[in-house]
Amino acid sequence: MKLLARAALPVVAGVFLLAGCTSAQNGTATPANSESAAPTSGSSSTADPGSATTTALEPCTLLTAADVSPYSTFGDAEEKKLGGARICGYENKTTTASEEGMTITAAIRDDVPLDAVVDTGGGIKDLQVNGRKAKEASSTAPLGCTVALGVGDKARVDVNVTSVNTVERACQLAEDVATKIVEPRLPKG
Repeated sequence: MKLLARAALPVVAGVFLLAGCTSAQNGTATPANSESAAPTSGSSSTADPGSATTTALEPCTLLTAADVSPYSTFGDAEEKKLGGARICGYENKTTTASEEGMTITAAIRDDVPLDAVVDTGGGIKDLQVNGRKAKEASSTAPLGCTVALGVGDKARVDVNVTSVNTVERACQLAEDVATKIVEPRLPKG
């Protein structure tokens, strides 16, 4: 029974960290600049940098078992929907109490922009990940770190690492996974 409770702790911690990374605002969205240029038939794919979306992405193609294997020995992917996020997560298999636990997830947030990242206790830091705007939010309770990658003006993908021994390690791993694995698979813009 103790092993089951210990195995469930990282998943529960990750759920709480994910739940703290978004906020809803009521009202009607209006553009800051009412003048907009209509796209022309000869437009290139880089004509509107804020038009990229995440709707065609699948979370377990952004983060695969092969991708996370260098970090630890993980169980099978767990794909689920939590709130408005589509999530793919991996929990490492620990065999002793002294081993570091770890959960790595990618959460696609189709309708939550980068600016909606919520401070979960450790502040929010602006980042650039491979030239893409990003934000980092860390938390000591539960212990973890999120690197949120902006996709267009209206969406983001969060890379979450929880249940490691220190916040610094969680943020180091989240930045590494975001930079090397997830960001290169995201649409530009």
